[in-house]
Amino acid sequence: MRLVRIAALCALIVAVVLGASAALIAANQSRIVVYVLASVRKRTGVDIIPRASSVHLGTHLIVVLDQPQVIANGHEIVKLKSLRALVSYHSILVRSGLPLYRLTATSPEITLPVASSEAAAVPMPRPGAQSISALQDVLHALARIAWRVDTIDATVRYADGAELANHVGIVAYRTHREPSLWMLGFSGSVLGSPVSGAQISGKIGLGIGKKSRPGEFAHGQLWTWDVPLDGIEAEGFGLAGAIQGSLKFSLHDDGSVTGETDASAQKLLLKSQRLAAPVDLGDYSLHTAFDITGGKYAVTKIVLRKINTTVLSGETELLGPQSGKPELGIHVGGFNFDAAAAKQTLLSVRHLPADLVDMLNRITPGKVTVGAATLSAALSEIETAPLDAIRRNLVVTGTIENVGFTIPTDTKLPPVANLSAQLGYSKGLLTISQGTAKFGNSALHDLVANANLGNGIEGADYKTSVDVDADLAELYPAIARSLDLYQLKERDRLERLSGRVEMVASASGKLSAKTLDAPKNYQVRADPIGAVLTIKGSPGPLKVSQGTVTINPSSIRFDHLMLAATGGDATLDGAVNFAKQGIAVHDLTLGLHDFPSETWLALLVDPSDFAVSGPIGGKVVVNSDPGNPGAMKPEGKLTLAKGGVKFNFLRSPIMVQGATLTMRRKQLRLSMPGSKLEDQPIDFRITVPDYTHPSIRIAATVQKLDLEVMSFVRMPWSPATPPIHFEVPCSGHIEARAGNLAAFQMTDLKTDFTRSPAGDWHVYNMSATAYRGKMKLDLTGRAPDNWIHMTGSATDMDPAPLFMLGGKNTQSPLLGHLFLGIDLWANTDTNFFETLAGDMSVTVRDGTLDKFTLLSRLLSFIDIKNWLSAQIPDPRVNGIPFKTIITDFKGQSGLFYTDNFVLQGPVMDITANGSIQFGASALDMQVGMFPFDTVDWVLNHIPLIGKRIGAGTGKLVAAYFHVSGPVSDPSITPQPITSVAEFVKKTLGMPINIIRPNTIK
Repeated sequence: MRLVRIAALCALIVAVVLGASAALIAANQSRIVVYVLASVRKRTGVDIIPRASSVHLGTHLIVVLDQPQVIANGHEIVKLKSLRALVSYHSILVRSGLPLYRLTATSPEITLPVASSEAAAVPMPRPGAQSISALQDVLHALARIAWRVDTIDATVRYADGAELANHVGIVAYRTHREPSLWMLGFSGSVLGSPVSGAQISGKIGLGIGKKSRPGEFAHGQLWTWDVPLDGIEAEGFGLAGAIQGSLKFSLHDDGSVTGETDASAQKLLLKSQRLAAPVDLGDYSLHTAFDITGGKYAVTKIVLRKINTTVLSGETELLGPQSGKPELGIHVGGFNFDAAAAKQTLLSVRHLPADLVDMLNRITPGKVTVGAATLSAALSEIETAPLDAIRRNLVVTGTIENVGFTIPTDTKLPPVANLSAQLGYSKGLLTISQGTAKFGNSALHDLVANANLGNGIEGADYKTSVDVDADLAELYPAIARSLDLYQLKERDRLERLSGRVEMVASASGKLSAKTLDAPKNYQVRADPIGAVLTIKGSPGPLKVSQGTVTINPSSIRFDHLMLAATGGDATLDGAVNFAKQGIAVHDLTLGLHDFPSETWLALLVDPSDFAVSGPIGGKVVVNSDPGNPGAMKPEGKLTLAKGGVKFNFLRSPIMVQGATLTMRRKQLRLSMPGSKLEDQPIDFRITVPDYTHPSIRIAATVQKLDLEVMSFVRMPWSPATPPIHFEVPCSGHIEARAGNLAAFQMTDLKTDFTRSPAGDWHVYNMSATAYRGKMKLDLTGRAPDNWIHMTGSATDMDPAPLFMLGGKNTQSPLLGHLFLGIDLWANTDTNFFETLAGDMSVTVRDGTLDKFTLLSRLLSFIDIKNWLSAQIPDPRVNGIPFKTIITDFKGQSGLFYTDNFVLQGPVMDITANGSIQFGASALDMQVGMFPFDTVDWVLNHIPLIGKRIGAGTGKLVAAYFHVSGPVSDPSITPQPITSVAEFVKKTLGMPINIIRPNTIK
């Protein structure tokens, strides 16, 4: 009972105290609020100014502040609807009311001290012991204020008024059992761009608790959901969808942070107005682990999955984040790139450039695998020039398999297929290895390449090498197109290529994104064994049976290259070097063995100018002339055992039995002894004394030569022949034991000649025996108009065959011994006889003027019975014998004049003057015929001749006539005897003056 009384007494005392306290508190509410707020200001430096306040009693003292202002450093940092504080009575009595048992803020509006535009520039807190110390100070300060803090429906804004989050709820508390461990929970909605509408919540433990891990200061977990992706756009393409994720972390005593994150996105869509419809990218998830310390921010694990398939894995770290030069390092593991899907996605994009669409349609994507990739660079470099930083610091490997593409049809190349290679990129150095591909039936393998892209593509150094097994038949259309493109001469002669060629090629140079430049250095080594070339018009294909060809920018080298042709083969060795001064050849050796010459020479020389048939053998070594850049020095000998050689100035080829072409010390000599020209033996030699100053010297000795075998030789009155193209000076000497020009026969013919490149020519020192006599001739031809100048003479020639050359006459009208001198000009292009000009002197001795139309008609007018005797035959039957015929002709335009024609003979003398028109074959002459005794009388009585001779004399018997009209049918008119004085004076004046000078004036 005693205990009961004691308990009752204590309860009474407590009740009295409580009542008294309540009465005291009720009477001093304002002073209590001021007291509590003063304690808060003293502990935190924050002023809290309520619009109204109230105090309520309960298990704790409840202080309610309506619409309080929270001011720090003179700026309002929080607006609240109300602030409710639960104060322990005990703390009021012994600790100035603090720490509060609970502090609850309702609908606070929290204003951050930065504007929304400056949020990204707010520095992250530095991990480290100092950060933990600062955080502990915050917790201690909070511990002095309250045991628990609640925030209900808070709003967070930037200093410029832009909302960051709303509906934020926060609870932070500690317990008396673990007073150093704060438990924090929060949730809210994010309003700020680019993740407006995202939800976030978290649970964190701060401080040291009974179950804390060694060295751990804090741990927690965050959750996000409904995080939108609508704001992520680039080049008009954007992602649509939402992400949800979580984060677990541990904050250690040294300030380091470790943890991991998980995020997922479902039904990601790629949207753009350039797409016909959104592209469903599928479902993705991302898992990461991180480790943050004072000297390093590291994401130690990154795994990106599409559904359950790993797409990408890697890690990243930022070294020295608080230093002046932080460095970012990224490592990504291997992944497969769906090139086919990427191609289809690109093709679905509207308004792509036409050339890009064409390129995509020509590509077969194949399989693309990206291996490990590492990027390590200064963070400032990545921020200011990301592409340059990636180019200079990225290290990545990869492979492509079975990629293909169709080459534009105008190249006529087959499509490329099965392109595979190992790719590598290391800090600007791009490498390609183990490259293989097929283009049609050709194969490419062992492709190796590298390029230094550290400073960009333009001007980047590169090197490459590759082996190629080429199918020439399939590549021939492309090769033929290249020959057409570069307009190579005689390209149409290459009809076909076949066989295969093994090539090893290497190249180096500088890349250009603007132009396709040839490599500075390259080398191609080809083993064309089995390659077959078919040349138009050749007797058979040309096949490469052995040897190699090496090509580089400075030279082309042939090593034991053997070319097999029908009936023979050729070998080629040596080098062709390319220098600034031109092409330089070093020991370029061509060896021929029974090599068919017809087609192969035609590739070098126009067959219409020069052609050779038959097998050629021998060897020629060609070197450049060091004293004359660009000039060549061939040395050697080629032999044509049996065949033909055709020059453009000969109508028939020379058939040879052993022609030799010798080249030595700038001299070329083609010798063809024992040959035949139109079945006549001939020794023929052509010499080029110095091929650096080309000129040709021809020497020929022939058994019988038809001069018209030379295409430029013809009768002057014959139709003109086509011009002959001969671009170098030419000279020579020809001898023929017998020869002919049409029907004109000669023996012991010799002549020299020259011809200029312009076509002017000169035949001189020409001599021959023709029709018993000797002849000499000098001919000069003028190219532009084909005028010729003829000078020459004939001595003691039988004229009879000359009158029968045309084939119309079977009997010559003139017999005797002809002496002739000429100096004539004429045009051989138009009408030779109508343009003939110059002079001729004719003498015929001891002959007979035989019967012909003109003579027969003249004799028909004369009674010659008294002239005849037993010693004198009848001229009407046997013609008129003569001792001499002497005359000179001068003329132009085909019209020639004579005033001194004299025939002297035993029967009569004949004189004439007048003209002959050679073009029209017409004449107009005065002809006098004198019996022998009349002439004798005149000559013996010279002083009596004068103007009175017309009075007549019984001793003077003569007939004279006017002859005109065509030579073949002349008109003859007898002339009156009264004019005989003048006639005799004119017609006999010349021979009389010759016999007795100055007789007739």
